[in-house]
Amino acid sequence: MKKVELLAPAGEMQALVAAVQNGADAVYVGGRLFGARAGAANFDGPALKEAAGYCHKRGVKLYMTVNTLVRDEEMDEVYAVVREAVSAGIDAAIVQDLGVAALLRSCFPKLHLHASTQMAIATARGAAFARAAGMTRVVPARECTLEEIQRIAQVGLEVEVFVHGALCVCYSGQCLLSSMIGGRSGNRGRCAQPCRLPYAMGGKKRHFLSPADLCALDDLGAIVAAGASSLKIEGRLKRPEYVAVVTAAYRRALDNALAGKAPQPGDREELLAIFNRGGFTRGYAPGGNDAQIMATARPNHWGVRVGEVQRVSRGRASVRLSAPLHDGDGLEARGKGGDHGILVQTAPDGSIRVPEGVRPGDALFRTTDAEQIRRAQESWQQERRRTRVDGSFSARIGQPCRLTLGGCAAEGEVVQPARGRPLDEAAVCRQIEKLGDTVLELGNLEIDLDAGAFLPVSALNALRREAAAACERALLARNAPPVEIRERPVSPAPRYAPPARALRILQSESAEELLAVKNEADALYFAPRDWRPQALEAALARLPAGAAVVLPPQLSDAEMDDALPLLRGRTLVCNNVAQLCAGCVADAGLGAMNSAAVQALLRAGAQRVTVSAECTLAQAERLAARAPMEMIVRGNVPWMTLRHCPIRAERGLGAQGRESCSLCGGRGETLVDRRGETLLLRPYRAASGCRVQVQPERQFSALAEGPRLARAGFAALRVLGNREDFRRLCRALDGEAVQETEQTMVGHLYQGVE
Repeated sequence: MKKVELLAPAGEMQALVAAVQNGADAVYVGGRLFGARAGAANFDGPALKEAAGYCHKRGVKLYMTVNTLVRDEEMDEVYAVVREAVSAGIDAAIVQDLGVAALLRSCFPKLHLHASTQMAIATARGAAFARAAGMTRVVPARECTLEEIQRIAQVGLEVEVFVHGALCVCYSGQCLLSSMIGGRSGNRGRCAQPCRLPYAMGGKKRHFLSPADLCALDDLGAIVAAGASSLKIEGRLKRPEYVAVVTAAYRRALDNALAGKAPQPGDREELLAIFNRGGFTRGYAPGGNDAQIMATARPNHWGVRVGEVQRVSRGRASVRLSAPLHDGDGLEARGKGGDHGILVQTAPDGSIRVPEGVRPGDALFRTTDAEQIRRAQESWQQERRRTRVDGSFSARIGQPCRLTLGGCAAEGEVVQPARGRPLDEAAVCRQIEKLGDTVLELGNLEIDLDAGAFLPVSALNALRREAAAACERALLARNAPPVEIRERPVSPAPRYAPPARALRILQSESAEELLAVKNEADALYFAPRDWRPQALEAALARLPAGAAVVLPPQLSDAEMDDALPLLRGRTLVCNNVAQLCAGCVADAGLGAMNSAAVQALLRAGAQRVTVSAECTLAQAERLAARAPMEMIVRGNVPWMTLRHCPIRAERGLGAQGRESCSLCGGRGETLVDRRGETLLLRPYRAASGCRVQVQPERQFSALAEGPRLARAGFAALRVLGNREDFRRLCRALDGEAVQETEQTMVGHLYQGVE
């Protein structure tokens, strides 16, 4: 039978215990810094050591997230955090930042590196890059279909696939929404989840960017058949009871799937009861999209409907139930009067106390099942992950007694002749099998006992404890990963002389705009919005000679196969590790925030690297002093890329017909947030259907800093727009005060992200 890992989350030690005792093969946690869930309790060095010991005694692996983007001044601390974790015994580090990956590969050569879903790898090309960068495992984007997972698996890396929990609405690692709205970067572990808030679109106000939680319970067999070697549960911010319930359900479902059986009846109901957002989605793997992915009515726990209010009198309600209630349950009564929380304390007549505002006809939803919580807590109170060991015991008069458990021996007191009742085999077995405070379970026990031999019970207990401790130490040693730690090398700064003058670049979606400034611009970038081969070929035919082409953040392998022959001979501007090639420009979508990441992109073939949109101007200047850096200084920088279309989702449409959809005519729609900020939904078309980019209506502009930009040493400065925007750039760089024609924003130009 194929071995497939069940990987569970833990935000603190109790959740880790819950995961292990409910059947996880591996657990992933965050360290004290640099994990993508900074809001979890997380683990410092001593806690990691405790966690690694707990896991390794039970044959469970421990992974740690180091999957945020970091700055140059943080690299020493990254090294310190990972050194501490490697010394504690972690089995692998999950990484996003290419600079961090290079550092860990150099300093901890035996540490396995897993390419985080934050790297937005959705293709075999991206997986091949990860393998070349020293990764042993890839966590594909959650937007991948079964066919895409299969192609990624053929690259030869381990493949870890999310099967349950919250979905990011944007391709992970390429989201700037939280960062730009409130300064809390999802790429640095501080996402404030503005995607869960309501937005207005087309006269309606709903949670248009809030996906349902994933539940792949019925698809585990297909996901494993596609090549997944690890099935991952999301939830490092969830409480231990959630971890226990979900891990147990997926342990049963995975075992059944590997045996060719369906999930157990009742497991889906258990999962709905512990957390759901109005039901589940099966996700993208089986082909879901649009309305099949979203849960626009409510962004938090929906609960399970259990009845209806019939009568209300003097603060108590009589209810009609479809499931029994338990004292301590949490309910919500939902109706025209709003939502009202209820803590169940039933009266003898079956009525429940309710707050003011609850009305007859209100639906009752159970949001906390007290009995489920109690069972979940009981699930980790006792050791259930035992290792069966055989043993042998000998007691020869005049010699030390000896006990071997699992090949590990201990000697105890000298055996004495009995003055009263001698030892017998039953008494020996009773004491040796008392292994309840260990991870061991006694199998066969061979006993070699002199007639008339005697040992006190205390001596047998001490002997058992010593042998058990030696056996547990052997388990730890057998399951602990190999460790090699090297000092961080002090590398001299690469020799680089910034140019006297930055290239001035216009990026446009219009060939006509590029033609209008071809004699004024140092370089031209074309950003087409239709990547279907016939449309792309026609658009390229209108381009000025030498214009580079900006690749969108996501294209499938098949779509890239169609596009690359048409792009032969042109410089590519790349927004994903899958797209990097000789002579390309690494775009802002690659999140370059430190010098090591910049050098990794240059080694991968980039001639220039675009500064991350989350860098301040001062941080960008420091990078530009060391390497050929490009900076976007004006335009609508995309904040998100969606695999689903909010317009289709609102109309209740699924995956069918996406390839030929023309609902928006390519113009998209707008979302308006609670502050009145307008976000544009801008699709780009491809053979498999549109991806939708979310970008602000307001333009980002750094042109007020024109003189500073001109002398900062950038290799290139770029505007996204039209001929007038380009000429505005030139005037600003030449020292002229530029009057902006519309309201603009400065993004993170002066204030960095958390």
